[in-house]
Amino acid sequence: MHTLRGPQLDDRRITLEQLRAFVAVAGELDFQRASSQLRRSQSALTQSLQKLEDILECRLIARRRGQVEDLTENGKRLLPLAEEILSRLSAAVESFRQPALQGRIRLGVPDDFPLGNIAGAVRRCMEANPALRVEVTSALSSVLQDLYRNRNIDMIIYKRIGDENTGVPRPDANSEWQNDMDTSLLHRQPLHWACAASFASPIKGEIPLITFPEGCAYRAAAIQALKQQSIGYFNAYRSASYQNIRAAISNGLGVGILPQSALADDHASLNGKPVLPALPDIELVTTYNRQNPLLGQFSQQLLRNVDFGALKAA
Repeated sequence: MHTLRGPQLDDRRITLEQLRAFVAVAGELDFQRASSQLRRSQSALTQSLQKLEDILECRLIARRRGQVEDLTENGKRLLPLAEEILSRLSAAVESFRQPALQGRIRLGVPDDFPLGNIAGAVRRCMEANPALRVEVTSALSSVLQDLYRNRNIDMIIYKRIGDENTGVPRPDANSEWQNDMDTSLLHRQPLHWACAASFASPIKGEIPLITFPEGCAYRAAAIQALKQQSIGYFNAYRSASYQNIRAAISNGLGVGILPQSALADDHASLNGKPVLPALPDIELVTTYNRQNPLLGQFSQQLLRNVDFGALKAA
């Protein structure tokens, strides 16, 4: 089959059902789970996907003995485009189901987190609601919580160390902050001790940590785990830049702490190694005042446009 070509994406034979089938299979990497998600038979799903591949004249899914192995390079290229088309359609339909939003919203997002999908979702919300103004502030999660407590920001998406026993959102320790507060768990994933794949030397002595500044949930979780096991460490590299942290790990400056979705191809996980203690899960959470109807409606639109479970660092 040929390489995917740009002009073919305008082919009128491509249907939304075909795109939905492709996105579902790409997300699940399993035909049966994808068919259950779309409530379609597996044969109908397979036919839609094959038709799309025929139209584009390329393979999108690598198969082996009828099972999904992975996306092909063409599939990886098409996936964000297909997701964008479906997301825009969903936002357009939803905009007609409720009154247009208007007003100003101050949104806080963590700066130790890839912003791309969130920024795109904010843009789409404002495109669907011309009278809406969203002012985005990026800061460490602890700073965002302080801004919210002091009413300098209306809605925050932030990180916290997960409860070991449950994935259900739990109240924060500060009871004053809980008044009229709506807190929802968006995503939960394990933290990893991460080093360069070429980092072959065994760790001896103090751990060379690559971390964000104080106030980062990753840093707090790692240092707490090390102190509980009386393991020494030193700050080999510290930065507030998400990309700089990942680059420092890739270049072998030490051991970093990243969520599973942020591990790069040239990173290796050290979880389970005898020298390093277990790390907790990290939770991505949103909080806003439930008494403000604008915030509730904006939250629904925003979160509908972002698949937090699929977020992957660039």
